[in-house]
Amino acid sequence: MRVKTPAASSRVTIWCPFRPKEPYTGAIRELAGRASVSLAFTKNPPAGDQVALDPNGEPLTPDKLHSLLSNHGDLTFLVGGPDGFTSGQPACDPAYSLGPFTLNHQVAVLVLLDLLFRTRFPEHPYNRH
Repeated sequence: MRVKTPAASSRVTIWCPFRPKEPYTGAIRELAGRASVSLAFTKNPPAGDQVALDPNGEPLTPDKLHSLLSNHGDLTFLVGGPDGFTSGQPACDPAYSLGPFTLNHQVAVLVLLDLLFRTRFPEHPYNRH
């Protein structure tokens, strides 16, 4: 039986303006289901509280992610292109980075899904929060 934490009860969406391609689509759908995360591959992000993933942002640590999830009812993570968000694209504060390297949007979505799963379901053996 899975015991849900407050972080697991919030509604989380990952938005990306690019549709994933094979071989990523199956893994993204499976992990999104396991992490109870909605996916939005549309031109414009959903309304509500937003967090941008940007290479120039503050590092996204497990503690910071847990805090974000615990303090927001609905939260959308925005995944930008290789250079983050440029003028004319969504910008928001806060902005966080997944690390000092460039990830294509499909890999960034997978990494974020894995982080969300481990944060929302802390009984998982790899959780370090």
